[in-house]
Amino acid sequence: MMNPEQGNQTSIAEFILLGFGTLPELQILLFLLFLVIYITTMAGNILIVVLILVYRHLHNPMYFFLGNLSCLETCYTSTILPSMLDGLLSALINLSCNDPHLMEMLAFTLSLIFLLVPFLITLMSYICIIVTILRIPSTTGRQKAFSTCSSHLIVVTMYYGTLLFAYMFPTTNTLRDFKKVVSVIYTILTPLLNPLIYSLRNKEVKEALRKASSKFMFGRH
Repeated sequence: MMNPEQGNQTSIAEFILLGFGTLPELQILLFLLFLVIYITTMAGNILIVVLILVYRHLHNPMYFFLGNLSCLETCYTSTILPSMLDGLLSALINLSCNDPHLMEMLAFTLSLIFLLVPFLITLMSYICIIVTILRIPSTTGRQKAFSTCSSHLIVVTMYYGTLLFAYMFPTTNTLRDFKKVVSVIYTILTPLLNPLIYSLRNKEVKEALRKASSKFMFGRH
């Protein structure tokens, strides 16, 4: 039963994501950009999964993990980007809560627990890795290890850094549009870069890709 003292109330049944609604002249450009990123991300991650399934020398725990990561990124991208292409990005704080300041405080607290703490733990692990690399006697070995470690660290820092900025800083008029750009980085660019950083730069994966390309070209002839 409705309480008559509460008066008339309106229930929100759905949200319309307006995204970069303040930049209507960029809507077509953003749509095309996100579409290209979506196709590239899906193709790259699906390619990694197929290569790992087809070639037996990639059937080991490390590539099993990378295959699961690619599957996760494929599902994640398929959930986010099609909706983004339909309406682009938008913040829902002012629509979903009568008190946006309370919502921002909740987001800040949750970010401390679920973002800052994992980021610091990950950063400490990379520091330990770097210390171990510095102990490698071979200069070539150190350079190779640093090349791999630095690329991973860049992606991790970019992902956590943009997330922390988006959720831990208050949404002011000055930062509102910039936060939309930041959200694009951790929502779109990280899944795009993961296949390049973790798999396609790997020697064994590149060899498998080379074999697959040769079979494809040979089959066409």
